Order: sequence, then structure tokens, then C-alpha cells
Amino acid sequence: MSNLRTYNATGFVLHRTSLGEADRIVTIFTKEHGKLNAVAKGSRRANSKLTGATEPFTNAKYMLGRGRSLDVISQTEILHSYPTIRTDLDLLARASYICELLDRTTAAHDMTASEAIYELTSAAFLLLQRAGPYPDGVVHAYELHLMAELGYAPALDRCSICEESISVRSTSFSVAQGGAVCPDCRLRVRDSFVVSAESIQTLIELRDSDTQTMLTINPSVRVSAEVARTVRAYVAHRVDRPLKSLHFLDELRQTSRPD
Repeated sequence: MSNLRTYNATGFVLHRTSLGEADRIVTIFTKEHGKLNAVAKGSRRANSKLTGATEPFTNAKYMLGRGRSLDVISQTEILHSYPTIRTDLDLLARASYICELLDRTTAAHDMTASEAIYELTSAAFLLLQRAGPYPDGVVHAYELHLMAELGYAPALDRCSICEESISVRSTSFSVAQGGAVCPDCRLRVRDSFVVSAESIQTLIELRDSDTQTMLTINPSVRVSAEVARTVRAYVAHRVDRPLKSLHFLDELRQTSRPD
């Protein structure tokens, strides 16, 4: 960051907490500066111009002033508020999970891949608004791409141990080894669990497909559950403690998909 007293940032609100009677501390993931915390003075008042721009997962431009302990938001311009997500409980739960996951996997002021992660998050929220019968496809694609940007891309095409191509009907997955494990190597891994070839292929499609193609992916209930289990286990291995939004999202997943 520069030594100027004010600076600009474009980002998403990950979460916010109350401060005093009228203020909030807002955590924002920005394209230019990574994750940062800032005070939005008076944003809890109904007539505050900062209220809308401090709502969770709002995408906005911010002007901030440097403070002694926390910077202060002085001006905002909302770019996207995602009204479709806010009025749909299933989509709201998934957007909240994305925000919590991003918050928990990034450090404050770490600008490593911040622009790529910002663009990835922007695409995820826009796609959630267009999601069809498989909104988890957007979530899992986001998880896979976020892990890759953070340097933890899971091995899916090849065995994570011997690097042989995965071409059998069913294989295994090991979070400790970092991805798929072939039948020959499975006996060497204690934490592996069986994953069908269909589920591995769905994970590859979610990782590699363009946005338009990704929205057409609609696996069976069995495969979608297996994909969710696999990605959840992999992400949990990279996060220090359980995500609060995940329990609620799991409950919605059980009720939203037909048998």
C-alpha cells in the first residue's frame, strides 16, 4: 500500500460486526489489497449512506482513510447487490458459505492472487443468480478454483501418489495425499475413501468447464452427494476449524435435491 492517507479498493463484504451503538467493523476481500478490516461509521443507522455497501457479499468500490488501528470507510459505490441471491434461501446459504470460506482461507493484507480470487468470487455470485437445478455445481467449482489459487489444487486426472492416469471405473480419494489415488496406491493410504469414476469426472468438468457449460452440469443424486463429500473433506483438511455456514448448507442440500 502507498503512504497516502486515503486509498481506493474494490471488493466483497465477507462479514461485519457491530461496534458501539452505530458503527460496524466490515471485513472486505478486495482486488487490490487482499482482505482488510475497516470501520463503517454510522452504518447501523437507517439513513446511513454506508448501510447498503456494508451488507454481506455486496460488491462495491470503497474509499478508505488510514487509521491508527483500523482504516475507515468514507465513501462507497455499490456495483452489485445480488437481489436474486438475497431473496432465495438456498442461494443465500451458498453465498454465505463462499464468503466464510474465503474469509477463513486468506490472511489480512495478503495480495497473493487477490485479483484472481476477486474475479473468481465475482463470477461465482453472478453464476449463483443463474444457477439451475444444481446450484452446488457453482459452489464446488468455486471451491476447486479457490484451492488452486491458494496453491492446493487437488489431483483429479492422475494418482496423487504415483501420478499414473486415472482410468478405472472407481478410484479413491485421499485428502492427506492431495487428491485421487489409484487402486494400486490405495493400500498405502489410511485416509482414502472410494469415489466413483462418474464423480471424479464431474469434479473435472466443474474444474475445467467454461461458465456456460458448467451451468448445464446436473449429476444424479448419488454423484452429487459423492462430489459434495469429496470436496467437503478436501476443504476441511485445509481449514483450521469447521465453518459455521456449512451445517446449515448441509441441511438445505438434504431437502433441496429430489430422490
